[in-house]
Amino acid sequence: MIISNITTPLLGIVDTAILGHLSGAHLLAGVAIASTLITALVWLFGFLRMSITGMTSQALANTQAPKDAATQLFVQGAFIALLTSFIFLLLSPAYLKIGLWFADTTTETIKSASDYFNIRIFALPASLLNLVLVGWLLAHGHAKQIMWIQILINLMNVVLDLVTVYLLQMGVKGVAVASLIAEYTGLIGYLYFAYPKLKLSALANWPKFLKLSAYKPFLRVNRDILLRTLMLEISFVFLTMQGARIGVNYVAVNAVLMNFLLLISLGLDGIAYAAEVLVGKQYGGKNYSALKSTIRNCLNLSLLLAFLYTLIFALFGQSIIYLMTDIEVIRVLAADYIIYIILLPLTAVWCFLYDGVFIGLADSKSMRNSMAMAVFGVFFPVWYVSQSLGNHALWLALHAMMIARGVSLWWKIPVYTQPDVGVNDKND
Repeated sequence: MIISNITTPLLGIVDTAILGHLSGAHLLAGVAIASTLITALVWLFGFLRMSITGMTSQALANTQAPKDAATQLFVQGAFIALLTSFIFLLLSPAYLKIGLWFADTTTETIKSASDYFNIRIFALPASLLNLVLVGWLLAHGHAKQIMWIQILINLMNVVLDLVTVYLLQMGVKGVAVASLIAEYTGLIGYLYFAYPKLKLSALANWPKFLKLSAYKPFLRVNRDILLRTLMLEISFVFLTMQGARIGVNYVAVNAVLMNFLLLISLGLDGIAYAAEVLVGKQYGGKNYSALKSTIRNCLNLSLLLAFLYTLIFALFGQSIIYLMTDIEVIRVLAADYIIYIILLPLTAVWCFLYDGVFIGLADSKSMRNSMAMAVFGVFFPVWYVSQSLGNHALWLALHAMMIARGVSLWWKIPVYTQPDVGVNDKND
């Protein structure tokens, strides 16, 4: 999972690197805005992967659960993915218009954003279904298959980027087409590995799985994770759009630097994903000593990886920026923010791991409350009091939010490692 997650940001990094070597910062800025709008939608429905991983892991470990419980969760997740993607495709023109109005940027940047968005948005059904499939396959222990498919997706994206942009001269549209094809290729791969695990006899009962009474446990967990993800996305979208209001060069700089955040988060999430499955199985099987050991070991591994990230970024951060763009003004501006990137693994490591732990525990309420406190009680207040610092205020607020998330989740973990405390009491 570490390997597959580290390769995931390559889609964004390769897109950034190719556009960063074309003439004009408006191309990079436009794709950054459009990509943020699309990524916000996909991450908003990240609850599909999170909830399915935790709930399926517990269902597989619980001998009293129905035999078709795992298949039921897959059907429910896939139905939500298809329904919501269809709705958002219909609303996408209005969504893009609102996003571009909020960004309040130049005409050239708006054109680049529109060209990219109007193609890439059609990958949304595949993106949401892939979330469901990754969560479901992860709960079944298919981390290696996920890794190979993710590597395939990224290799295809790299090749298609080079072909469409440099050979076919499609520019921004070529980058969008490459990502679109890569997403659907991943969908085919995930379905290939999921098919043998599905109970075909249970699939015949799919109308029963979609009844409101059968959906209640799934929706209850997903409601809180949805709210949690929505609040997180508000902070990320605000960072991009506020950067656009400061200036085109700043939104381009933030687009480059956010790729470092993707590398950090998805690398650390590789360990967190493992924690989701192990914690879910151990908590479902009431193995509290193994639960405590897993959390401790995963934290040690996460800290080790975080220190490694910090060392790499300290030594090669500027070189990585130079690889992603040769626009001199962007390079110079990015150098002023490299310290935030160097420190980010150490401030973010806690919240990424504990998110995985609480997903395995299926305690979405604590995740929701933690995020609400971190975003509205820390991120926006820190930005507000320091906004005179310009773009630096956004990165200070981001660091503060990450620390607040980690501390608030860490505070509640001991409750779940005490076998004498009831589940209802814990959730309360």
